[in-house]
Amino acid sequence: MRFLKLPLAGLLLLAMTLFAGCKAGKDRKAPVALTWEMGANNVEPGYYENTFILKNISDELLGKGWTIYYSQLPRVIKQEGAPAVKVEAVNGNFFRMSPTENFTPLAPGDSMRITFRCTYKLDRNSHVPEGTYWVETMDGKEGKPLPVALNALPLPSPESVGGYPDASRIYEANLRLADAPALKESDLLPSVKKAVRVEGSLVLEGKVAVAYPDDFSVEASLLKEKLAGVYGMEVTEKAPVTIVLEPLADKEEAVNDEYYTLDIDNNRIKISAAASHGIFNGIQTLLAMLKGKQAPYQLEAVSIQDYPDLSYRGQMIDIARDYTTPENMKKLIDVLASYKMNVLHFHFCDDEGWRLEIPGLEELTAVGSRRGHTTDESQCLYPCYDGGYDPDAKTPGNGYYTREAFIGLLRYAAERHVRVIPEIESPGHARAAIVSMKARYDKYIGTDLEKATEYLLSEPEDTSRYTSVQYYTDNVINVALPSTYRFMEKVIQELNAMYKEAGVPLTTVHLGGDEVPRGVWMGSPECRKLMKEKGMEKAHDLSEYFITRMAGILQKNGLKVSGWQEVALGHTEEAHRQLRQQTEGVYCWNTVPGSDEVVYHTANNGYPVILCNVGNFYMDMAYNGHPDERGLDWGGYVDESISFSMLPYSIYRSLRVDMAGNPVDLDKAEKGKTALTEAGRRNIVGVQGQLFAETIRSFEGVEYLLFPKLMGLAERGWNAHPAWESLSGAQEQQAFNQALALYYEKISKEEMPYWAKNGINFRLPQPGLMVKDGNLYANVAIQGGEIRYTTDGTEPGAQSALWKAPVKCEASAVKAKTFYQGKESLPITLAVGR
Repeated sequence: MRFLKLPLAGLLLLAMTLFAGCKAGKDRKAPVALTWEMGANNVEPGYYENTFILKNISDELLGKGWTIYYSQLPRVIKQEGAPAVKVEAVNGNFFRMSPTENFTPLAPGDSMRITFRCTYKLDRNSHVPEGTYWVETMDGKEGKPLPVALNALPLPSPESVGGYPDASRIYEANLRLADAPALKESDLLPSVKKAVRVEGSLVLEGKVAVAYPDDFSVEASLLKEKLAGVYGMEVTEKAPVTIVLEPLADKEEAVNDEYYTLDIDNNRIKISAAASHGIFNGIQTLLAMLKGKQAPYQLEAVSIQDYPDLSYRGQMIDIARDYTTPENMKKLIDVLASYKMNVLHFHFCDDEGWRLEIPGLEELTAVGSRRGHTTDESQCLYPCYDGGYDPDAKTPGNGYYTREAFIGLLRYAAERHVRVIPEIESPGHARAAIVSMKARYDKYIGTDLEKATEYLLSEPEDTSRYTSVQYYTDNVINVALPSTYRFMEKVIQELNAMYKEAGVPLTTVHLGGDEVPRGVWMGSPECRKLMKEKGMEKAHDLSEYFITRMAGILQKNGLKVSGWQEVALGHTEEAHRQLRQQTEGVYCWNTVPGSDEVVYHTANNGYPVILCNVGNFYMDMAYNGHPDERGLDWGGYVDESISFSMLPYSIYRSLRVDMAGNPVDLDKAEKGKTALTEAGRRNIVGVQGQLFAETIRSFEGVEYLLFPKLMGLAERGWNAHPAWESLSGAQEQQAFNQALALYYEKISKEEMPYWAKNGINFRLPQPGLMVKDGNLYANVAIQGGEIRYTTDGTEPGAQSALWKAPVKCEASAVKAKTFYQGKESLPITLAVGR
């Protein structure tokens, strides 16, 4: 680094020039480039050190009139002494750096280091700064933003980072899968309840007929579409093979509305069910049996009886942080439905975005669906996550569903027997709505006071000080304002109208209710007034007031309330009595050690519970600790084996390893913890996966984090009582290993080839490695996957050595990857001991 030394007169001249080097015209470029590098984790308790290297890439002197903005997952910043460039948070996950009086101007080509400390740790590349851009400042005003090139250096020594996947542990874990049984044609995901092989077979080739009554015409249409589009068959009135869809002869046989039978003989396929949803499920089973086959499609004769154990099998998709288009959402619905999942939890709003058009509240999308450079958020929200500074660009930060597009999505999902449950995040996680309604207030305050304040969600006089989990200081709705309830009811009524126009029933609206921070509302005059009127003593009383009042509003509109677990916790018995009657689902998510009893406590307390276990079903948790695995890890790591291991009725035994990856003594896991009562068992309604999108930047990223994790969720929702559930000790371990081996075989041989063929992104697991007696051993969970390796420190590629059998190894380290279906895994390194 070189510092420019100038005489005092030169410095005075620079002080008069806020910024030099920014040329006018269309080709204006930021005069600087940035490099980011990681320092030491835990450089002081709870902090890591990192550095921006700022380089003047212009041909003129760089003065003081500028600000650089960037995005990063939220953290607290600490700088020592009197820095030349100050780094600070704007709000949440949006930051800026700007020169101070101590800044020494940079000559062309010169660089300077901006070193500071941040809370937490940083051991994942998807958590580094991103979206850097430059703004010239002059006379207190900011110019147009310009992108800044950012070179984020790889994390140093990734193999030494805590949580990096242990190649030898993976090898030992994969040994459990060595004795996978041969796949039968009826071995599907999710597993069917009963399949009896009978004599005979049939061949589907060229032409096929489909016979059905009018009641099943929608399902028949979808079947024809798949047969023609995916399998190249011509559907005609007469053909060698007929697929018959018919009502179940004995409706008493049906365990529930989703029950079906599937019978295949020498020239006919018959799917029977008491309801159309059962017919649809039978069709998905038939299509699944065709997945791994080539034309002509030969099917063995079989008789199947099948139904789900849990009525609710859902996946939540967060489109507030990372926008997913309606077209991609339809693609995802198709895939969910193919695995007999039946709920899409539509997380369309949060602090960082509002993604659904609401007639009469245009600001929600005019402001709340756009993120870009702004000083007052009157036209858009601050950048965050992706860091995009252009509110009109097609980025993961911008976009919304029009009313018509959402109605079309509802119809599309309903045809596939997928319910769409909308979530209005409230009272916390509501910053996008709050800012949008402030913009509405500012727009009308000079002309129409009533219209300006009609839907206001915040109180200008509120002096409450709080910080949310995501480090927002202004993201909680004021629950004492009458305008809050006008806003909520307006949105609910518009949602109801959309569902009605779509011809799709709406029974509940999810109200969020989670993560309301301490300190909220206590500085609000309106809240203090309400507390005095109602005899309230603490902030939770206001939370209870909000949820019970909202339950009443929903009931008035023909709906029930749903929400995260907080909506059912800590209330008076009077509030519990009301909410038990008016609640459709309590989504219990926090199952980290110390909080896992909440799930059964809530079910025992009379609430219908959806199991959303963070340790099993948070799909946004990274697969493992490799620095290039996107995702979070506050709830541990989640891969397809961990989602598979979840037990709805033995929840304490659902995680087989602890947060450090050490085995859990499952026989002692339930000791001293809240037991699920018989009444509580009846309140376990279903399971749901969550995909929060803080680290996702594309739909391919959505798919990567879902597949193959989603397979465990689908399996456990359909089959809630696996063979190992009631066993213990060695018998339990053996039964689990057998089931896991079959599960991986299904994923390997049936699902991954299908995903690859149909353009669905998915993740491959890394191989396991071990050196024993001087020989390299390797294995991988995916059958058919190739393991390629290097011993010279280079990255393995498709032409690297292929491991087939134990081979002599004298290297100090081995790097390897899995290759399968045109994809490759992240690398893994094994340090070979001497």
